[in-house]
Parts: sequence; C-alpha cells; structure tokens
Amino acid sequence: MAPVIPIQEAPLPPAPIKKFYLSTPDSIQLTSPHSFPHSIPENSLLLSFSHPDPSTSPVTAFFLSCLPDPILFLHYTAAFIHPRLTLGNGGGWRHQLVELVLEDKDGLAATSGGRIGVSLNWVGNIMDDVRKGRKRVEMAVKEFKGVLLHEMVHTIQHDGQGTTPGWLIESIGDVCRLYAGLDPPHWRKPGQGKKEKGWEDGYDAGARFLAWLTENDGGIGAGNGVNNGRQEYFILPPQSSTSTFGPAAQATKYPSSSETYEQPFHPVPPAKPRLGPFPDLLRLIDSRLIYEKWNDSWWEEMTGHKLDELWAAYLSYYRQK
Repeated sequence: MAPVIPIQEAPLPPAPIKKFYLSTPDSIQLTSPHSFPHSIPENSLLLSFSHPDPSTSPVTAFFLSCLPDPILFLHYTAAFIHPRLTLGNGGGWRHQLVELVLEDKDGLAATSGGRIGVSLNWVGNIMDDVRKGRKRVEMAVKEFKGVLLHEMVHTIQHDGQGTTPGWLIESIGDVCRLYAGLDPPHWRKPGQGKKEKGWEDGYDAGARFLAWLTENDGGIGAGNGVNNGRQEYFILPPQSSTSTFGPAAQATKYPSSSETYEQPFHPVPPAKPRLGPFPDLLRLIDSRLIYEKWNDSWWEEMTGHKLDELWAAYLSYYRQK
C-alpha cells in the first residue's frame, strides 16, 4: 500500500496590522483599544488604521512610502474640516471612532459611518503609473491626501438622516479638498458645467459651485492669483457616491476628465458684479442637517435665490461678454 502523502496547505497571509490612536486638539498618540475609557472627551477622536503587512504587500508598502503617517494626516485633516462645517465652537464629532482600512475593493474609496475603506486596487494602479513614469510620486502623494480628506469629510458632515442629495454630499467633500489645495489638475475649472442642472454632477463641478457661493474671490483657484484659504501645507509631509448614513457605502467615482462642458474657463475681470457670497452657507446647512431632513427650499431661505437661479448666476459670472 502506497504511503499517504499529506497535502500541504499554502501558508496563510499575515494578519492585517491594526493600531489605535487618540487624537485631541493638542496632540495625537498611540493607544490600546483597551486603555481608553468607554466615553472619550467630546472634542477628541479615536482613530484606527488597519492594513496588510507591508513586508508581504508591495501596494501597502508603496502607500506608506507616499504617506508614512496617514493617521497624523487625518488628525490634521479633521482639525481643518471641522471649523469649515460647524458654527461657533461646533461641539463634538459626529463619529468619534474613525477607522481607516486599506482593503481589496472596487473604486477609489468608500465611507460608511466612521469607516473609511481605501481600495488597494486603486493604490496599485497609482503605483503602476509611478513606476512606469506616467505620474510623479509627488502627484501620487497629493492624490492620496485629496481622497483621504474627501472621505474624512464624510465622517464629519451630517446628512439629515440620509435625505441630503448625493451630489451635495460629494460636492461638500470636494470643496473641502479644494480649500486645502488638494484639487488635481484634471478637475473642471470655475464656471465649467452643464447648463441644465449641472450641479447634479457633484464632485468637482459642485465643489467649484460651492466655492463660488461661499468665497469672495469668485471661486477658489479661479485663476486670479488669490488663494483665499487654500492650505498648501497639506501637500507636503507635516505630514465617491459615498454614503454617510446607513450600512451601505458606494465607491467614490469621479467623472471622466475627457468630458466637454457648457463653457470654457476665462479669467474674471476685477469687481465683476455677482450674487453673494454666503460665507456661512455650508455651516448653516450642516447645522440644520443634524436635526432636520433636507429640504430644497433651504437654498432660497439661506441665499434668497432658488438653486437653479444660483447655478445660472454662477455660470454667467464666468461667461465672457
């Protein structure tokens, strides 16, 4: 009788690495999930980072080479976003536990509740672009930071129990990315958008629209040399539709950069007449969404104009006469 040869099973991959950090207004420090109290201070966050072992995951190793301390970046990002979405002192956080996870998934990233899932497939595509010379590593760093900031917004903003239009949720995520100077070069320029309900494209189109509504310079990055709040240090080391309500999360998906829009971008003459701006608009919207369901009438209540009127005024502001 022939001897029985045991079947050798392939070794299991190393377990994901997960660490916890306590983020306060003054500092951030590594902590144990068992060491913090059941209730952490209202103004603090508990951040966690879970990822494959970089020794066995080249994609993870590449991500960490671009962003060696993503938790520190989220710490700074939270402090940057919070005052831009809250009135006064702003109180506490919507989600005090924020989890960052590198995982196999479609799309770029997705956020549900306080969990940010970043696609290793997407990171791998960027790694491939860098290795083949199609993208500089500095642009990869900026892209990673921009997407993380966008997703972090979704853990902080309120959505009126899931009633806020998806385009507005994503536009707020991207306008904060724009404020931080993390907008990529392929984004639409100010004033570029479809004439009919172009705001519904959300993302970069909506971000430019919201920036115009809230800023004095006719929109951040309008080509007139005014930074007006752009925090370029986010690009350096200090260093989707995405659901913000319910268990499901949709992958962040940006529109194709090859699309054509209603009008090209032209520099705006100084002191050109315009509506607004309405600097507290995003703060007012978010404060109401804590307790109320979304209503389209808010546009007129807060600005004196309906949404379609605001969009038409936005496009007209950049139209060359």
